[in-house]
Amino acid sequence: MTSIVESDTYILKSPYSELFHSLLKEIDKCVETDLPHTVQFQNCFWASVKWYKTLKQLVMTNGFAREFEEIDFFRCIKPRFTCFIEFFVISSEALWFVNSKAECPFIFWEQEMEKYTRFYNRYSFFIDYYESGKHHYDSEYFLKTKAKAFNDIHSKLFDESPALHSSKDWLVRSYFAHKMYFRFAQDKLSGIVNSPQQKLNNRTNQKSVKQNSQHMPGSFSELLVGYMNSIGGYSCN
Repeated sequence: MTSIVESDTYILKSPYSELFHSLLKEIDKCVETDLPHTVQFQNCFWASVKWYKTLKQLVMTNGFAREFEEIDFFRCIKPRFTCFIEFFVISSEALWFVNSKAECPFIFWEQEMEKYTRFYNRYSFFIDYYESGKHHYDSEYFLKTKAKAFNDIHSKLFDESPALHSSKDWLVRSYFAHKMYFRFAQDKLSGIVNSPQQKLNNRTNQKSVKQNSQHMPGSFSELLVGYMNSIGGYSCN
């Protein structure tokens, strides 16, 4: 059976797949430490930044031989690296809040799951296009020459290089990050529901949490890649 990570690295192909594997391995090393969960995720954030910078240096050095290579980079490759940066920002903040401020973790994670719905409703025009497999707007969305100067707070947050962005790669990044965070929050909620004490207290408020039974991830990074590919499930083949 082909693993989730093998499927994603096949999409990326060499040399990007090697960098992607290195990123995932470092994420796993970060979460295998005995440090607090919040610190683990902060270290994962810095690992994600490091490997994105490596990717950026590679692309800035080699450039793109053809237009379709550039489109593929901004549509499929770059977001698979930068989404981890955004995911670990969101999830680190959530972990800190739920550990220090949240009065009811069950309600907190239940509300956090709604972030994906709000995101989808706001950007459904693009997500529907992206998931459809259509490509007629790709030149407008994923070529550097068609990109405007940074004028959106979302693109400014994580793309520190104005020379390496398109109009919509930031939106693909954020879409992947929100899908991962939705499943992350869903699993946190499921863990609370399944604890003996909370199961009794929250019986009337439970929501069913569907798990992917087709493949059991072997590592935390593979779990995240599975999160990334969930819900819409569109891939860049």
